[in-house]
Amino acid sequence: MSNRYGIILRTILVSLGSLLIFIPLVLVVLGSLKNPAEAAKLDLSLPSQWMWTNYKTVFIEGRLLNGLKNSVLITFSTVILAICAGSMSAYFLSRREGKWVQYLFLLFFSGLIAPPSMIPTIKLLKFLHLSGEYIGLILFLTTLMLSFTIFIMSGFVKTLPRELDEAATIDGAGSFTTFSRIIFPLLTPSIATTSVFVAIFTWNDFMNTLYIISDTSMWTLPFTVYNFVSQKGTEWQLVFADLLSVMLPMLIVYLFLQRYIIEGMTAGAVKG
Repeated sequence: MSNRYGIILRTILVSLGSLLIFIPLVLVVLGSLKNPAEAAKLDLSLPSQWMWTNYKTVFIEGRLLNGLKNSVLITFSTVILAICAGSMSAYFLSRREGKWVQYLFLLFFSGLIAPPSMIPTIKLLKFLHLSGEYIGLILFLTTLMLSFTIFIMSGFVKTLPRELDEAATIDGAGSFTTFSRIIFPLLTPSIATTSVFVAIFTWNDFMNTLYIISDTSMWTLPFTVYNFVSQKGTEWQLVFADLLSVMLPMLIVYLFLQRYIIEGMTAGAVKG
């Protein structure tokens, strides 16, 4: 009986906790379909008239297509670079032994804790003539996510038997061939996990993009909300419609790939 009450209590607590995410989402959805006066109240009331035209206005005036192009370019490039660099680094760190390897892993791991210093970063990008360029932002975002990628993938690589490497070496394969043809295809669960997290982080990034990219034509989707905020006031119904349009692609990706995310996060813990 006590176990039953415990399950009920946990269910209630989880349900209450989910409201912290669900209520703001409902506020955004309802607000995006209201007229300006109703949206400005920022409440959960139903619209008196469902203003679907708000999304048409956001799509045209907010230049969503341009922001979408920039977001896809930056996100896709960052994911590819993070996966390639992170998987190779994870394979190297997981297959080598010695104190220097441990120190190197701790150095990468510290990247999960230490915040980035923007002033030296911007100066370095300007010195390399990468400031204000797509490639500069992509490399910076890749660097930010590299520690996370290595942390997830190294745990999964350790679960793969070393006999695979030894068999490949006997057949005359080098380290890169062993990794690319044998190890990398086996990393699918961790690749799916890190890809989704890197994509969500990059897609929603605001501050880093603001510091590095000054050309408004190169801004990503999160910046389109600026088109509906001015000194005279904020058009909340359009802001909400814009926010929902920005988060929808990543929400769909997460919903379809959540099974792979859970598998990738738990694979190392279960097998290790």
